[in-house]
Amino acid sequence: MGDMYIAIDGDSVGIRLQQLILEERLEELKSFSNSIHDTLLSFVRILEKHGAVVYMHGGDNIFAKCTRECAQIVSEYVAVENKRNRICYSLAIGKNTQDTYMGLQYAKSSKHHYIEVVREGEKILFRDVDL
Repeated sequence: MGDMYIAIDGDSVGIRLQQLILEERLEELKSFSNSIHDTLLSFVRILEKHGAVVYMHGGDNIFAKCTRECAQIVSEYVAVENKRNRICYSLAIGKNTQDTYMGLQYAKSSKHHYIEVVREGEKILFRDVDL
C-alpha cells in the first residue's frame, strides 16, 4: 500500500517533568525520565525491526516513515504500553508529514490517542486507528 509516516508523542510529559523538578523529587524525576527513554527506545527498535526509517527520536517524540503494516504493529505496541504505564502516548499516521503532524496534534488535544489522517478530496478526516 505504500509508505506512511508515523508520529508518537507523550502526553503531558513536560508538565510532569516540571512538577518533579519544582518539587525537588529527583529520584522520581530520574525514574520517570528513564521510563520515557526506555519506552521510546523500544518503539524505535520495533519500527526499525520492521524496516522503518526513523527520522527523529528524543525526549518523548518519534517521527518515522514506515509501511502501513509497520504502523499498525507499532500502534498496537503503543496501546499496550499505554495500558500499563504512567505515561500516555498519542500516535498519528498519515500519507505525508504535514497530515501526520496535524493528526498528532488532533490526537493529543482530543484524547483519541491513535489517529489516522485520511484525505477525501478537499476534506481531511481524523479516524481512529484500528487496534
